[in-house]
Amino acid sequence: MKKRESRDAKVIHFFPNSYFYFERGIAAFREEKIKEAIEYLERAHELEPREPVVMCQLAICYTEVGQFHKSNQFLRYILENLDESMVYCYYFIANNFAYMKDFRRALQYAKRYQELDPTGEYKEEAEDLIQLLLEETPIGVALENNFAKAEQEFYQYKRELNRYLAEEDSASACQVLEKVVDEKPNFWPAYNQLAMLYFEDLREEEGLKVLYRLLDRSPGNLLGLADLFVYHYFKANREEAEKLYGELKKVVPILTHHKERLAVLHAMMADYTQAENLFVDIVDLEVTDRPRFYYYRAKTAFYLGQEENAKEYWQQFLNCDVYEREAFPFSRKGEMAHEASQILTELCAEDELDHFIGVYALSISSVRAELLLFNPLFEMSNWNYLEHLVFTDFEYLPEGILERNSKTLIQIWRKLEEEALPLAAKNLSFYKESLAAIFRLSEAEVTLDEEQLQGISAYLLVHFGGKQVSEATQICGAQPLELPFL
Repeated sequence: MKKRESRDAKVIHFFPNSYFYFERGIAAFREEKIKEAIEYLERAHELEPREPVVMCQLAICYTEVGQFHKSNQFLRYILENLDESMVYCYYFIANNFAYMKDFRRALQYAKRYQELDPTGEYKEEAEDLIQLLLEETPIGVALENNFAKAEQEFYQYKRELNRYLAEEDSASACQVLEKVVDEKPNFWPAYNQLAMLYFEDLREEEGLKVLYRLLDRSPGNLLGLADLFVYHYFKANREEAEKLYGELKKVVPILTHHKERLAVLHAMMADYTQAENLFVDIVDLEVTDRPRFYYYRAKTAFYLGQEENAKEYWQQFLNCDVYEREAFPFSRKGEMAHEASQILTELCAEDELDHFIGVYALSISSVRAELLLFNPLFEMSNWNYLEHLVFTDFEYLPEGILERNSKTLIQIWRKLEEEALPLAAKNLSFYKESLAAIFRLSEAEVTLDEEQLQGISAYLLVHFGGKQVSEATQICGAQPLELPFL
């Protein structure tokens, strides 16, 4: 053999790719070297983080070493974000829940796998798992029986109820639920739904009676307490809401729909860490109220500094098609327009000026969606014409002096909010006094000149905002304009 000259020699660099580590991981797994397999597969996952086959095999390895929760996180991610056709992941999830003794969810996922792939690769294993849960585990039998019974009870009234709700016939829907409560006094979900319908119809006393009746028959009923909290929260009854929340936040929920409900309540009370701890344990398949879930999931992620995740959840909220399309809204500014509880306080106030400011705050609020969509007591029938104009950003051309002056004032507020006096509790007196001044001017039939907006702004800052003339002039770019009758 002829000797190759040194100048022809080449050094070939070998850079292992994801497939290389995956193959090594599979080989180690077959040899039952699970820890070694995990090391290889984790490296493969680092190189190709969106490869579902690698993630699935890694999840199987995590199961082998008892990391069932971590395994399920990977499997759920595959189904929700990468490849929903890998339905055998449902069987693996069911297996993990069985190991964790969460028999209800084990049954749920095993049956889900059977429904999606009745002749699949793990058909027999899934059947064996279900049989094991039902025959060898008394809890499993009880759960299955309870599911069947609940579904049967649900079916008896749900069909008729949904028809009335679809027709927006809330009176007939209430009658159906009233009948259920009378005939099946221990069927607690009917109480919750009936109370919410009463609240939405502004039959507050009747709604409260239903909830108190529920809590009397089932003391400590979690969903009953949650509904009562929601009522007091949106009525701006802070003391009552905080007292109920004090009870609810001690609860460690086991059922998924309880976790979902409590996670939302934690987010409403700005306890975002507690909310996130529950949100992460709820998968898309198990969500019962998707708009509410994804809205508060987005808000929670934002205030925990997870902005990219927050924007993804916001998009999923918009995909529910229950709210106008709008840009990502949340803000870290500590102002009234971004604090739901403060806006509710103003909206629930009897004082005319406070209520007007509440409407204005709602119109510019970053949390408007939750106050419009998730408040069972929200209604605008008690708003006056002027407040409707404010809320719609004067979509209709204001005709009277009061309406035109109010439009001018709103323009001033928005300008000053950016430069000098944000709408916050410490500046509330400025907003109330400037609004009262505009009402007095309008009663005197004085029309503000929009061309002199800067001078009017300076005047309001000096007289109601605690600013010196020089300071107000600098902020507004004009000397204060003297206004009559003030």
